[in-house]
Amino acid sequence: MSPYRYRCEQCRSSSPPTATRAATEAFRDAHRTTVHGGLVPNGEDIETVSGRAARDPNSQYVSTRALLIGLALLALVSLASRALGH
Repeated sequence: MSPYRYRCEQCRSSSPPTATRAATEAFRDAHRTTVHGGLVPNGEDIETVSGRAARDPNSQYVSTRALLIGLALLALVSLASRALGH
């Protein structure tokens, strides 16, 4: 599955790649509302991004794992510091 990206030629801006077209359309709608007052800017497009994988929205466990490893390392450093009397 190729990721999608919204591009606004008028603003020269684009959204980050998303896994679904619906998510990209949400970026488009928010951009239209906040920047263009709800109007449709000339030159906007939703495109597929080749050669690049979109972030899997169900991959949040990776950051949780990194957080737990960081906390464990912090606990070990704290324990070592107390054992050495610093």
